[in-house]
Amino acid sequence: MVITIVVLLVLAGVSIAMLTGENGILTQSTNAKEKATKAEEEEKIKLAVMGSSIDNTGYVDVLDEKSFKNDIKNQFKDQELDIVVNGDGSFIITVKDTNRKYYVNDDKTVINSDNIIEIGNEEELKAFRDEVNSGNSYEGKAVLLTNDIDLQGEEWEPIGYYDQTTDEKNPDTEINKPFRGIFDGGNNEINGLKITSTKNGQGLFGLSINGDIRNVVLGKDNNISGKDQTGGIVGYLYGTKGNISNCINYGNITGNASAGGIVGRLSGQHTIYNCKNYGDITGSGGIVGRSNGTNWEEFTNYSNQIINCGNYGNVTKIPFNDTDTYYCGGIAGFLKGNILNCLNKGTINGSEHETGGIAGSTSNGKIENCYNLQNVSGTSGIGGIVGGGGDPPGICIYNCYTKGEISGSGKYFGEIIGWLSENAMLKEQKNCYTKDDTFTA
Repeated sequence: MVITIVVLLVLAGVSIAMLTGENGILTQSTNAKEKATKAEEEEKIKLAVMGSSIDNTGYVDVLDEKSFKNDIKNQFKDQELDIVVNGDGSFIITVKDTNRKYYVNDDKTVINSDNIIEIGNEEELKAFRDEVNSGNSYEGKAVLLTNDIDLQGEEWEPIGYYDQTTDEKNPDTEINKPFRGIFDGGNNEINGLKITSTKNGQGLFGLSINGDIRNVVLGKDNNISGKDQTGGIVGYLYGTKGNISNCINYGNITGNASAGGIVGRLSGQHTIYNCKNYGDITGSGGIVGRSNGTNWEEFTNYSNQIINCGNYGNVTKIPFNDTDTYYCGGIAGFLKGNILNCLNKGTINGSEHETGGIAGSTSNGKIENCYNLQNVSGTSGIGGIVGGGGDPPGICIYNCYTKGEISGSGKYFGEIIGWLSENAMLKEQKNCYTKDDTFTA
């Protein structure tokens, strides 16, 4: 039929160039069909998301894996699909007939193939880094790592440029070049990442503002050394919606007041979910160095959450000349927010005061369903769960226990809490136990 039409058009005086050229009739027809197919595919995925967002209890925040798979297969009927379940509420769908990918984020937005970038080797990762640091934030796009990457021990410049003259309370300025998109590591391992720096904002990512980073694995052959805002996955995470999930760090991290195994500093409202650190940390926290949020004016009524995370590396705090560098904790060095369902199995050694098995210092938030299994030592303000507490509105501690030895050269020790300042408030403490307690489970 197509050949017949072409012959008739030629006989009618239509040239081959007019038919098959870049703007030819057939080319435009093919492009229109391609565009319609893509739009139809995307619409089917959105309908599946919509259908899976409602169950017998009403609207659900997180897509159920089984329900979503059934809904999307019903939409595409006999078409073959490849569905990757990331385990954090996000999915990657590949339509085999067209080989197009779609990313369903955990907030249920659908990113089509035009906005998905795949990285498969060292050079592509570096090129992506250079684009971000030149001002391409990748907002609204999903970047997928498709293979293990070996960076060969070359000095790494972080993804997301953080200018050293920046006011740390507001890095969202024109001079900085943050990452704002989605980066999904696909549980592929990155090795050979080396940073030997005296600058702030160091890590695989230096600065991410409202970005999502997930399923990233940093192997044992990584060493990161920086100053403030230094972390394995990201140095500085800022904003009111960026999250880190399903990330693992095996490398050693060295930093200052805001140095952690996964994130150096959080400011705003974020969730660090299902992350693990196995590397030794010379800094502030096994998972997060410093978590700010509710005390800064621009983030009033916001807080951070650290959920289902575990630290297995040793955390050591060494003295620095900078101020405000004393806190040290198994999960978070300094906390304004919540720590839920977390554990620490690494020894915690603070050089000064406010050192805790879960959090070094906190004055606002909740610690619930957490436990510490290792020794905690320091100078003063040493606690099995929390080292010290500062300003109101206060903290709550529920269902926590500690088995480690508590020791130090100064004063203010406690199996659960080391000390509270005159202005601090322990709002509530329930069901907390130490290695010396006897109770019926």
